[in-house]
Amino acid sequence: MTQKNGPGMYKVEPYYDFNRIPVELPTCMFKMASYLENSENNQEDPKLIELERRQEHILQELKSLENEVSTLASKLKPSADVIVTRQKDTALGSVIHDIVIYANPAQPLLSLGVLYEMLKVNYRCRSSVHIHSSVKSLPDRLWSCFSNGVELSRGEAQISLTLIWKDVSHGPIMMVAAPSQSPIHGEANIARYVARLLNPGYDATDPVRATTVDHWLDLATSSLVNGSSKEKAAGVRALNSRLGRCEWLAGPSISVADVVCWSALHGAGQAAGAPANVQKWLKACAGHSLFTMASGLVTA
Repeated sequence: MTQKNGPGMYKVEPYYDFNRIPVELPTCMFKMASYLENSENNQEDPKLIELERRQEHILQELKSLENEVSTLASKLKPSADVIVTRQKDTALGSVIHDIVIYANPAQPLLSLGVLYEMLKVNYRCRSSVHIHSSVKSLPDRLWSCFSNGVELSRGEAQISLTLIWKDVSHGPIMMVAAPSQSPIHGEANIARYVARLLNPGYDATDPVRATTVDHWLDLATSSLVNGSSKEKAAGVRALNSRLGRCEWLAGPSISVADVVCWSALHGAGQAAGAPANVQKWLKACAGHSLFTMASGLVTA
C-alpha cells in the first residue's frame, strides 16, 4: 500500500495508522525463568545443584569404565600367533569359503592338486570329490585324488573345496559363490583366483611379478592348451628360453605360473619331448612337496 500523496499506480488511504496504534514486538522466541535468578541474589538454585551432581556422577562412572577396559586389555593382550591367524580369517570373512570346481576326467585338472596344497599351507581346508551323472566311469586315481588324510568338519575349515568330475567341454569351471552362481572359466583364471586367496595384495605388493605370472598363464592357455601344433612348439621354446635364465618362471620361488604351465605341458603331451631346460624344471617340480599329489594324477 502507498501513502495518500506517495508515488504509485493507485492512491488510497492506509488501513492502519501505525503511529496512532502501537504494536508490541517480542524480544525473544520463548520466555522461561532464569536459572541464574537465585544466584544473583546470592542463593544456590537447587536445580543447578542437582544438575552438577548428576554430571559429576556420570564423569566418575566413565572414568571407572575406562580403568576396567584398560585392565582387561592388559590381561587379554593377544600373542603374535593369534594376530596372524586373525588376519588370515579376515581375508576370507567370518564364514567358510566354498569353492566348487567342475572338471572333465578326460582332461584332468592337474594344477588343482598343487593349488590345493598351497591353500593348505595358509588355511584349514577340507575337500570332497563327486561324480556327475554325465561321467560313466572314473579311474581310482581321480576318485581318491583329494584324500589328504585330514578330515575336518565344516565348522573347523576355512576353505571347503568340492571337485565334481563332469563332462564339461570347454575347460574347468569354478563357482566362487555357489548360491549366486558366479562362474570362473579356465585353468589359468582359477589359478589367478587362488593366488589372490593366498595373497590378497597379489597385484599391489609386486606388480612386476604379478604381470610376469599373467604372461605365463596367458601363454599356457593360448599356446599350450588351445594352440595349434606350431603354437604349442613355440610355447615350449619360450619356456625353455626363460628357464635357461631362471629356476622358476616368475621369480625366485614357485608361483601359480609354474603350476599352470606344468599342468598345461602334461595335458598337451609336450612334457616327454621337452628340451633340456624344461626337463630340468619338470624334474624340480616333480621333486617339490607341493606337487606330490598332482604328480600321481599324471598318466604315463
